[in-house]
Parts: sequence; C-alpha cells; structure tokens
Amino acid sequence: MLNCLLGELPASSGRVSVVGSVSYASQEPWVFSGSIRQNVLFGLPFDEDKYGRVIEACGLAHDLDVLEHGDRSLVGEKGVVLSGKEQATQDKWHRKIEPILKA
Repeated sequence: MLNCLLGELPASSGRVSVVGSVSYASQEPWVFSGSIRQNVLFGLPFDEDKYGRVIEACGLAHDLDVLEHGDRSLVGEKGVVLSGKEQATQDKWHRKIEPILKA
C-alpha cells in the first residue's frame, strides 16, 4: 500500500490518489564513522548558535547529555556500536534536524 501511495508500484486494482505531497523516511537507521555531531550535520558547516538551537528544538539535549563525550562521541566502524534503539534515535535526529539546518 505504501509503495502505491509513493508511486513506486502500480495498484493491482482500483486507483490510488494523493492530494498534496507524500514523504517517506525509512526506518532503517545508519551511521557513518565519525562523531555524532558529524552525523547530525551530515557535511553541513558547523554554526554553534544554530546547532544549539536545533538540538534544543528537537529535544536532543538529554540524549547527548547521557553520553560521556556528548555529540563528540564516536559512532560507526571505529567508534561506539549503537544498539538498534540508539540507531533509531539517531535516525530520528536526522529526520528532525535536516530541514531545520537547511533553513
């Protein structure tokens, strides 16, 4: 059904119509080797004020406070191996933060 709504598959019967636009964020979290900050910024330049506002607006300050090195904690191949829940949290960060950082 979701693939039909996204236009990825044709409907086998009937028709599918969408009013407006549809967006989909995969539930398969991933990280690249680096710090959490690098994973959050995803290549965008670091602006301390904006980054701080984004972290607060997305409710991520507590998540970062529980890590010994905060957003400088390493994740990925040479860093911390995140649990599925932690990876899902980081995926949530990407979905929340990306539109704000691009604004």
